[in-house]
Amino acid sequence: MKQGCTVNMTLEYLGRKWAMLILLEIYKGGGRRRFGELRERLEGITSKVLTTRLKELEERGLVTREVDASAVPLKVEYALTAPGEDVVRIIKELKQWALTWMLENLDCQGQDCSSCEL
Repeated sequence: MKQGCTVNMTLEYLGRKWAMLILLEIYKGGGRRRFGELRERLEGITSKVLTTRLKELEERGLVTREVDASAVPLKVEYALTAPGEDVVRIIKELKQWALTWMLENLDCQGQDCSSCEL
């Protein structure tokens, strides 16, 4: 596959470890989450990797970083953009595909991703 292929270029940043899970976790938080919430909920991610992935997702226009300087300590939230919400829709469709063809996960089958505790 050539580097100029749209699928190849898309997977270059969405296929990076944690990227889709970060988007899904922001979605599960009602479309916005604070850094600390993400770090707590994404078991195994380091602060450095989370920071890097959030910057990449922000640069790609999938999340926004909103700072409330009036709060002490400083309040920083990450929110899904319209393109980020579209990617979450695709992630949910990928989940359905996996449940149909690849995986048997009874805990996940009947749940919408927004209420998932897995």
